[in-house]
Amino acid sequence: MTIAPEVVPVSLDALPSMPAAAVRIVGLCDDPNVELKELAEAVALDPALSARILRIANSAAYSRGNDVTSVDRAMMLMGIKLVKLTALGFVVSDTLSGSLEDGSDVAGQVWRQCLVKAIACRELAQLAGLRSTPEAFLAGLFDGMGQLLAMVTRPELFGPMIQASPFPNPSEERAVLGMSTSELVRGALTTWGVPELYARVVEACDGDEAFDQSEVGRLAATLVLARAATCQLLGHPTDPAAAEPARVSLDLAVDAVDTIAVDLGTHVAGLADTMGIHLGAEVDFTALLAQARSKMIETTMQIAEESLRQTTQINDLEDQRDALRRESLTDRLTGLPNRRDFDETLHQEIENRITGRTVSGALGLAMIDIDHFKQVNDTYGHRAGDLVLAAVGATLAATSREGEMAARYGGEEFVLIMPIVESAEALAAAAERFRREIAAQQIDVDGLILNVTASIGAIAATSFASQDAATALTEAADRLLYQAKHGGRNTTRTEFVGPSVG
Repeated sequence: MTIAPEVVPVSLDALPSMPAAAVRIVGLCDDPNVELKELAEAVALDPALSARILRIANSAAYSRGNDVTSVDRAMMLMGIKLVKLTALGFVVSDTLSGSLEDGSDVAGQVWRQCLVKAIACRELAQLAGLRSTPEAFLAGLFDGMGQLLAMVTRPELFGPMIQASPFPNPSEERAVLGMSTSELVRGALTTWGVPELYARVVEACDGDEAFDQSEVGRLAATLVLARAATCQLLGHPTDPAAAEPARVSLDLAVDAVDTIAVDLGTHVAGLADTMGIHLGAEVDFTALLAQARSKMIETTMQIAEESLRQTTQINDLEDQRDALRRESLTDRLTGLPNRRDFDETLHQEIENRITGRTVSGALGLAMIDIDHFKQVNDTYGHRAGDLVLAAVGATLAATSREGEMAARYGGEEFVLIMPIVESAEALAAAAERFRREIAAQQIDVDGLILNVTASIGAIAATSFASQDAATALTEAADRLLYQAKHGGRNTTRTEFVGPSVG
C-alpha cells in the first residue's frame, strides 16, 4: 500500500462500531446453515430493519395481494438468501448513517453515488445473466461506502476533496487517508465480520489480473463496469477503455453501461426512501444523463473509428497475405497454377476420394508436353518460346471445364486435373479436345505466325488406397505421355483403371 509522506493511515479503530444486534445479524448472514426462524428472531429485535423487510415483502415484486405483517412471512416470500443479503446491506448502511452529518449536501452526494453504484451492479449482473444478482447489489453498495467511510474518519479533509472532485483517484485518496477508499472498505468489511466474498470482490477490482469466470471474478468485472456507469450517470464519464476487459469477460455489448444507465436514476429515490437515507439537494439526472450520453456517443464514435481503422488494417494485411499466397501458387509466365498448387490440389482430390466426399466417376490426370519445343527456342529465340508457353497455357485455361484445373508442371510440360471423369470414352474425348485446341492455335511472334502441337497422356482411376496414389497417378500419366510422344507426337494415350491406385 502506498502512503503519502507524513499522512497517517486511517485507523480501523476509528470506524463506527456496529450495534450488538447488528453484529448478531451479520454473523447469522455469514452462516450457511442458519435457519429462517433464527434469522427472523434476530431481525425482529431491530424494529427499523423489520419495517424495511416488511416493506420489501409488500412491494409488487413479492406481494400476492395480501398484506404481509410478520417477518416470518416476509422471509418465506423473499427466501432466506435474499433476506440475509438485504439485512446485511441495511445493518452496514445503518452503521454508517448514524455517524454521518445527516442531510448535508456532501453526505447526500456520497450516498447518491453509493446507491447508484449498487443499482448499476444489480442491473449489469442481470444483463450478464449472473446468478449472483443480490450479491452484485451488495458488492456495489459496499464499494460505494468507501467514500462514506472516508467522510466518517477524515471529514475535514475528505469532504472538501470530493466537493471539488466527486471521484478522486486512488493516489488522491491516499494523500488524505493514507490508503484508498477501496482499501478502507476491505478493512471495514473484515472488521465488521461481513462475509469475505465482498472484500475479495473489491480487491479483485483493483488488481492487475484478468477477470476469470469464478463468482469473485464475474462480480469484480460487474463492479468495475458499475463504477464506470456511476461516473457516467453523475456527469463524470471515464475512459471506456479502462472497463473494456470487464465488459469482454462478461460478454456484454459495447453499449451495456449506457443501456443500464438509462433506468438507474429512477431507482435511486425509491432505494434511498427504503433505506431511510436523505440525499440532500435534488439532482437533475436527465441533464446529467444527457451529458453522459453525449460523451459516450463521442467516445463510441472514436471507438468505432478506431475499430474501423484496425479492421481495415487487418483486411489489408489479409489481402497482402492472400496476394502473396496466390503469387506463391501461380506461374508468372502463363498465369496458371504452378507445380506447388498442382501438388496440393491433387492431394486434396485424392483425399476427397479416400474420405468419400467425392464418390461419382473417376479422378483424371493428364500430362501435356509441347512437341519440339526445344526447336522453337533454338530457331526463334527464348522470347518466342515464352510466347508459345503463354499461348498454350491460355488455351488450356480456356478449354478447361468447370472444376478442372490446368497448371504448368515445369518447362514445356503442363498438367490437367479432372475431378470427375465418367468413363474411358469421356477421358479419351477430353484428351483429344485439348490436343485439338492446342494444334488450332496461331501464335503471333512479332508478326511471325507459329503453330505448335502437343502430346498428351491421361489416366483416370475410380478409387485410391492412400495419398501415395498422387505419385502413382502422376507416374502413370507420364508413362502414357511417353507413349504418345514415341507414337508420333501430336497424339494422345489414355487409360481408365478401377480400384485401387496407390
